[in-house]
Amino acid sequence: MKIFYLFIMLCAIISCSDREEIPSKGNNQPPSQVKFKIENISHDSAFISWEKASDPEGDEVKYTIELDGKIIVENSTDINCHLKNLEELKSYSGKIIVTDSHKNITVTTFSFQTKKYYLTFVKDYILPGIERTFCFEQKILKLSDGSYLVGGHVYLHEGFSVFLMKVDYEGNEIWKKNYDIQGESSPETFKMKESKGEIILTACYTVAKLDLNGNLKWKNRISTYDNGYGDSTINAFVIDSEDNIYAVGTLADRTNEVSEKGIVTKLTKDGVKIWEKQYLSGITETGENSEYLRFVDADIQDNQLVIFGDIDISGRDVSSNMVRHVFYLLKADTEGRPISEKTFYNNEINLSHQLIKRKNGNYLLSSGKKIIEIDKSGQELWAKTIYNSYFAPYNIFFSVSETSAGNILFVGKESSTSFYFLTDSNGNTIWKKYYNASLDYTSVMDAVIENDQGFRLTLVCGNNSGEKIMIIKTDPDGNF
Repeated sequence: MKIFYLFIMLCAIISCSDREEIPSKGNNQPPSQVKFKIENISHDSAFISWEKASDPEGDEVKYTIELDGKIIVENSTDINCHLKNLEELKSYSGKIIVTDSHKNITVTTFSFQTKKYYLTFVKDYILPGIERTFCFEQKILKLSDGSYLVGGHVYLHEGFSVFLMKVDYEGNEIWKKNYDIQGESSPETFKMKESKGEIILTACYTVAKLDLNGNLKWKNRISTYDNGYGDSTINAFVIDSEDNIYAVGTLADRTNEVSEKGIVTKLTKDGVKIWEKQYLSGITETGENSEYLRFVDADIQDNQLVIFGDIDISGRDVSSNMVRHVFYLLKADTEGRPISEKTFYNNEINLSHQLIKRKNGNYLLSSGKKIIEIDKSGQELWAKTIYNSYFAPYNIFFSVSETSAGNILFVGKESSTSFYFLTDSNGNTIWKKYYNASLDYTSVMDAVIENDQGFRLTLVCGNNSGEKIMIIKTDPDGNF
């Protein structure tokens, strides 16, 4: 009997000890639910954070995170959690479980979907040559072998010359080369395209062809441009269905009444000159030949040359000292014979910069500050002034590209900071991004639209100690 009573007493003592460790309150209430947010969702991770839960009795609370039925974090006092090692494009659901010291719980559910994987990176590249060197232009071209070509001019000892660098998809350098093609004009102009597995480029006075490994096949320095005026230069080129090359540019000449003329040189696929023609225009307010006519870009449409530039429409009006450059479009046959010419926005000053052929066959005419769209007949469809020359003289976009969805990507600089922004098909901004490389200045010079609908940008960054090239690969929203 004594043994039985001793057993009863021990059980009572143990029971009282349990109640003291976790006091029981008959009316103890559970913690509140939490407000949460999920940020930085990528293809393989997400970050969830929440506000602290409040407990009616002021008890300490702890948090357990459950994702798709698996506990990720248990009994933690942290109010955030980095969810890692997730799968691409997968929907996830989870719970934030709040527990107080009396084992009362409150559950808040959440869900999200991971994003598609996009290659993104920022890489910089050292220019060849002297330690304090500078570069100009820096275009980018996607090649048929899956690599990318960056090109422009770099300063080497006594002047600028052509520089090319080839990188792979991940941005790793394959090779970089300098060429004995001098930057003879001011500014130094440069364009490049791939045609049938070969690279064709124009630089100042020279047209050249290379293979995809950067080996020079031929070059032709067009001596007509070497007339003693630095602003004589080839600005662009276009290739016809028979692989003939049409180099278009501006020929300066201060000895005559006409100071600048348009010029077109037709070459064979081997660089042999077929013909060369110079152009004047009387499409001015006085009917006289314009003093300034510049050819800046070109295309071929319906077996006709479409040449974009600008013209001074004042016609040397002696009552006005103001030169007024406006957009100019010339159509000619493949023998260079003019068919039609037209000007746009005669009440504004617009220096031509780039001709962009849209997927629907229309054209975008760009000045670096203004852009307009015209249809095949030359009728204006819409126009946007991106930067006012008076209020934003140092803001400019250097390149314009069209995405597969018909949106438009602009890249350039605002003062000393680089930018890139996407608009809809009519030039209305969707998003805008800035990038500063912690140097004195940065400029986005060119862009490639990728198959994943992201963007590959080339930048020039520098200070008084020199410049470097950067490549940024972004996702479709411009993030990297």
